[in-house]
Amino acid sequence: MQSMNTLPLPNSGRSSALLNRLLARTRLRQLQLLILIADLGSIQRAAEVVGQTQSSATKALSELERMVGLPLFERHARGVRPTLICRDLLPLLRSMLGSLTGCAEMLAAAAQGAQGVLSVGAITGALSGFLGRELAPFLQQHPQLRVEVVEDSHHALLAALAARTLDMVLVREPAVVASGMRFVPLLQDQVVAVAGPSHPLHRKRVVHANQMLEQQWVLAPLSTQMHEAFERLFESCAQLPQHSPLITRSLPMLLEYLRTTNAVALTPLSVVQPFVQAGWLRVLALQFPPTLAAIGLLVPETPEKHGVNLLAEFLAQVAVKSLPSHSH
Repeated sequence: MQSMNTLPLPNSGRSSALLNRLLARTRLRQLQLLILIADLGSIQRAAEVVGQTQSSATKALSELERMVGLPLFERHARGVRPTLICRDLLPLLRSMLGSLTGCAEMLAAAAQGAQGVLSVGAITGALSGFLGRELAPFLQQHPQLRVEVVEDSHHALLAALAARTLDMVLVREPAVVASGMRFVPLLQDQVVAVAGPSHPLHRKRVVHANQMLEQQWVLAPLSTQMHEAFERLFESCAQLPQHSPLITRSLPMLLEYLRTTNAVALTPLSVVQPFVQAGWLRVLALQFPPTLAAIGLLVPETPEKHGVNLLAEFLAQVAVKSLPSHSH
């Protein structure tokens, strides 16, 4: 019978032992090097980025592989590629080093007199239609705070908020608000058709879908709300416009293309409102049903940072002036 001393450790015991070994012996530079090797596919190029020799980088990687007891890279004629376990580790390592970067930025801000740093994520419509104009007066009222703003997609922002790498996000109202979060509506939105300031239809008081069949269109990618709105617009026509040479979700690309052509596009009003107000774009008189969810603030019910409540309350008070009375 095998003695208790020779029984293999359970998974929890093995992971605890490995954690203690990593804490005691791993250097952060090794983890940075591992990520760079995976990204660049070359130990030599990764070493150059961090200012090491190839031999020292190779030694650091070998130490790390011995420490974890697993190969992290496969060698081949043109360099190296991460093993399957290394690929699984990379997202965790990137997140960890990203958090360390956030710590460094927060400490640097504190050294310069800041009393708090907020990380705020937002979709494009929230930036163009609301946060871009409201953040300046907030920071004037609270000069001790610093705000880092990150633009990303709805799903990426929700994931970052769940992982607590962002303190709050401005997104469209989700179908289900996660436990421990609250949603504060800030901005109603609608689909609009836009074109450049010289487009011949911009002076029409009413524009019908059949008048738009011969227009050149800039399309949103498939499986987006704007592409679905485009298809619904022409349901009564039993056909779609045939001239759609450009597909993009890039706002700079859209603005420049509409400015230099007679093309039209569907977009949330929140995304293009500043450019309409500046006269760079015109909203055509096409009517759409209210199919877009409100843009609002998704924030933890009990945030860790005091500044989160300050910004949330400020934005909510500003929004009260513009939201319809039936908003919830």
